[in-house]
Amino acid sequence: MAALSLPHAHRSEPGPASPPVRSPLTLAGEHALLLRQVTTRAARLLTAAAAGRWPGAELAALVDYARAELLRQAAEEEALLSAAGPAEASARLARDHVRLRSGIDLLARAAAGEQPLSAAQLAAATRDFVSQLERHLHAEHRLLAASRVPATAASLPRGSGTPAMSTDDGGRQTGQLR
Repeated sequence: MAALSLPHAHRSEPGPASPPVRSPLTLAGEHALLLRQVTTRAARLLTAAAAGRWPGAELAALVDYARAELLRQAAEEEALLSAAGPAEASARLARDHVRLRSGIDLLARAAAGEQPLSAAQLAAATRDFVSQLERHLHAEHRLLAASRVPATAASLPRGSGTPAMSTDDGGRQTGQLR
């Protein structure tokens, strides 16, 4: 069976419960947390697939998180990014958001049994999704670094019940519902 793993840099496990929330994360910090959460769920999916079983629960967890957090943040960032830099760069990032949504939709259809995929195809789609997310987040950081727009998570609009990402005194990332 083919190797079904993420690059070592993407392997992480959620840590123990963190102490109380202290200070807001930067947008880069929130992106790092999003990427870590996605890659953790993707790694679990790939591990299950490599063990020879259909990773239904892991796929559902990845899709649920991506829909709830990643799509929410993408929608919130589009307003910020449209003011952040050249129109062509913002348009490219908006197209990235469309591709990320398409990747999530493919995984959601596989989870619902509407898109038949082999374990190898699912693993490839999952790895592609994580790689695309990573490239997109780096491109966003480059655009924001070149602009005068504040790159803090607090500068994004927030809906009710969305996570507030912060760091504790030890620099660990934490979150709570607003």
